[in-house]
Amino acid sequence: MRNVILVGSSGSIGSAIHNELKDEHVISYSRHTPSTYDNLHHYFDLSQPISIEEVEATFKHIETIDCLIYTPGSAYFDMLEDTPLHVIDEQYNIQVRNLIVFIQAALPRLKKSSHGRIVVISSVYGQIGASCESVYASMKGAQNTLVRSLAVEYAGTNITINAVAPGAVKGKMTNLLSEEDTKVLLEELPQQRLIEPVEVAKLVNFVLSKESQSITGEVLNINGGWYTL
Repeated sequence: MRNVILVGSSGSIGSAIHNELKDEHVISYSRHTPSTYDNLHHYFDLSQPISIEEVEATFKHIETIDCLIYTPGSAYFDMLEDTPLHVIDEQYNIQVRNLIVFIQAALPRLKKSSHGRIVVISSVYGQIGASCESVYASMKGAQNTLVRSLAVEYAGTNITINAVAPGAVKGKMTNLLSEEDTKVLLEELPQQRLIEPVEVAKLVNFVLSKESQSITGEVLNINGGWYTL
């Protein structure tokens, strides 16, 4: 049984990943939604800065961490000139700063694992950008660069570090779209369908496996061919 740190367990993708890993020893984190499963759960508001000490205290009872999965995401739609600075700060905290804090806190225990894994849920927008979501897309792009950099930095260890970059996933974020916007989006997608969260969870589970040891520093796209056109 692996020791898994799952950050952002209440979203559509996070919930699907938690279900995929329900037989593992999972420590989960969310802002306010309790865990669906009988596991150790902590509440963190990741839109605000957190400390390494706060994070370390949540898994001080375990010697080894096998997997760190970071899934939090918070979309924000607006022109850059109309985006308040506090929103930029919140996006930075959620997507970049606190991701780094979790990695820093987990690394000593990840090094003790025979096959340590870090997986970050990024986005297709981190690859291609997005109009009226420039802040969100920039933060996702930063995640991708962090993954590639850390993968080289820790290539001499048993730790692999990858990102999974979904396209349009069925769930809480796409539910915010109007019926008309959803129709326009589907017309842009080569497969003309939204991705099921379980598809992302299955890919993540493979990246967490021992058989994926040679996969590191990758941004693995699961977008139905969206940005290839």
